[in-house]
Amino acid sequence: MSPIVECPLFSSHIVVGLPVMQDIDSPLDSRENYPGVMLPAYPSSTYTTSLESSWTQSILPRPHTSEFSATYHAYFPDEEDNNVMPIGFHLPHPVHNIHYNWSNLNVQQNASLQHYMDHVLRIQYLHADGSIDRPIWTLIHSSDSAREAACLLADFHRRSTQLQGAVSYAAPADHDVYTRIQSASVTEGDALASLCMVSYFLFSGGQGRWQAFLDSACEFSLGVLQRNHVASNWALKLCSDSMRFIIKTSMWFDVLASATLIRRPKFLEVIRSLYGTTSAADDREVELSMMGVMGCENRIVLALAEIADLAYWKDECVRAGRLSVPELVRRGQEIETILKSINDPGRLHGLDAEKLRRRRLTSDVFRASALVYLHSVISGDHPQCPEIMSNIAETVECLKRAEDVSTARHVVRSVVFSICICGCLTDDPQYRNYFIRRLMEQQTETVVGNCSGVAQLMRRVWNSRERGEPVDWRVVMQHSQMLLV
Repeated sequence: MSPIVECPLFSSHIVVGLPVMQDIDSPLDSRENYPGVMLPAYPSSTYTTSLESSWTQSILPRPHTSEFSATYHAYFPDEEDNNVMPIGFHLPHPVHNIHYNWSNLNVQQNASLQHYMDHVLRIQYLHADGSIDRPIWTLIHSSDSAREAACLLADFHRRSTQLQGAVSYAAPADHDVYTRIQSASVTEGDALASLCMVSYFLFSGGQGRWQAFLDSACEFSLGVLQRNHVASNWALKLCSDSMRFIIKTSMWFDVLASATLIRRPKFLEVIRSLYGTTSAADDREVELSMMGVMGCENRIVLALAEIADLAYWKDECVRAGRLSVPELVRRGQEIETILKSINDPGRLHGLDAEKLRRRRLTSDVFRASALVYLHSVISGDHPQCPEIMSNIAETVECLKRAEDVSTARHVVRSVVFSICICGCLTDDPQYRNYFIRRLMEQQTETVVGNCSGVAQLMRRVWNSRERGEPVDWRVVMQHSQMLLV
């Protein structure tokens, strides 16, 4: 269990291990020996979507299995009469209903956790099946920080859908906490809570200080894989279902975030060891496959990580005046070989046809857009580059195969990264309009998310290009601190 820190101004216990949500002048900052960072307790009597220190907090005991029946249903007591979902809004159907109740949590908290399991988890991880429900529920059950983060995320989602996105959002104001996070003692529950907080930033538009939470989850996951000094594939197989899910999700977020941050992926060596051979890139081993987490084949995850590393290497070489173009092209061709390798679309087993189709379509979009990403690194951000143009056209064709409502919800929201890259690198008015339309369809349907922010970022790139200014879409993303997952 994480160590407990007593705050003199709050009647609550706070779990150490996550970024603190409070103002810079918090009394916690004055403690010279304060060991780490943390997440505030979830309020017991009032709802709020703010992360500021004005929360009404209460002592939350560690949850336990309820004496109530497993079929007991909690409800949302609301202060307002606006608890009806907006017309046209569709919540995903829960795969497995889990109805537990914790007797020493109040009705609102139990309802928030049920809402998280039934609706929010489905949006966070669109391609995951019901097999993750019980491991995630169990972890939330045993971890204060995971429970509190899940409640916060569920409340933000619920109010956003009720108010059609008009929910105020306050980013963490305590900057000192981001230096303390590296020394914090993080648990598996804290890592899940960090991923929930990354989702909180994504749900609220994709911008903000999400990097501290993601780095915390990544460092913890890497530590787990390296703890037993065995090969990464064996380490991952030996993990519990919940830990394996946290590691693979952290790995995926890290790869895509590296494009935004123009950095070497933290998991690069792990990904190379997992998927760097023909046999290891096979998605049939469920414990190692990324298809069930994010709908992306292992080899494409490897290629995306290598492209991010190549972009970082090129940027460093240009800064130092030692870029070797032949070496850049050679490395780029090796990555292109990975992306153009033939894949057997029918080799995944144990999945229903529709779920398999959605994952396959998502992976196809990632593959085509990864080639756009690759050639922008090799050739530069030139929309008239033949390789960039042809692969943007292929990405659009893949997206057009996912235009029915149900498929679009799973595919388009999963490939915001792909749409952003292709949108930034096309001058074709039809493609531009198509990408904007697909993003705004999803923003309108689900209310929460970063689709609207990505559309604005693309327009910013287009406006700069039309003024004749040189545009590096990666720099634009880096400055915007937009997370594209």
